[in-house]
Amino acid sequence: MFECEEEYSSKISLAIVYSLMCLSGTASNLLVIYLVLSFKKLRTASNAFIVNGCLADLLVCAFWMSHEAILISTDIPLTRGYHTFKEALLFLGVDVSLLSHSLIAVNRYVLITKVPATYLSIYQKRNTEWMIVVSWLAAVIILLPWLTAARFPDPGCAAPQVSLAPFARTLALTILAQTIVILYCYFKIFRKVQISVKRVSILNFQIVNNLPYSFSRKDKRLGFYVLAVCCIFLLATQPLFWVLFLGLFGAVPKVTQTVSWMIFAALFVVNPFLYTWKNEEFRKSIRSVM
Repeated sequence: MFECEEEYSSKISLAIVYSLMCLSGTASNLLVIYLVLSFKKLRTASNAFIVNGCLADLLVCAFWMSHEAILISTDIPLTRGYHTFKEALLFLGVDVSLLSHSLIAVNRYVLITKVPATYLSIYQKRNTEWMIVVSWLAAVIILLPWLTAARFPDPGCAAPQVSLAPFARTLALTILAQTIVILYCYFKIFRKVQISVKRVSILNFQIVNNLPYSFSRKDKRLGFYVLAVCCIFLLATQPLFWVLFLGLFGAVPKVTQTVSWMIFAALFVVNPFLYTWKNEEFRKSIRSVM
């Protein structure tokens, strides 16, 4: 009985955290999508990938977290089919969101390190649309092996946990692949902006024909902003990666699993802020809406 009371307390705490993350994540992602659709200046290739990530984040924040908060606090039984559907949408959103991080990083890498003609050639409207479509198709393909695994939450008084075991290897490899891409792209960007960022506004991530001033000296502030984006991604994803990796060889404490998952889930809440807080066009758009 005492153990069940402790589990009940932890379940309520998880439900509250999921509820707060659901509300804040849904609001921030919807705001970014609304701004990009409403203001023509924000309709760039880089922002298209950001919107793609926001749509994937909504699957996690608006759909999965809200359902998880309700299920944890009420212990409503789920049918096997609905449970599989809910978890499939979760991992679909996770995969597309992770892929969107890489698409944004590669987009910024090409924009800042290559000549404008190369960027405009690669990121034509049709090419950008296909990249977004491929990110969803790739996520579905990654998800198919997981759907064939039989999985259903065990009954009892224990707090419901995200069952990562059937998906651990795939999710770990996905995180590792995105980490390699992001580290490479942002390191190259950092090296580039420490030398020169002519023709490119790094804060707005768009091509500028004539900047009002040149960068003859190193601008550490811009370089550190790029590194901050990379570091936040690493801090959010690496704890879960190592939990998944170690879980392939032995049991990992449930507390460690829960903490690493909650840190990872917070990434879907802060993504919109992470990619827009230094963009002056987004700031102007928000002021216009206000």
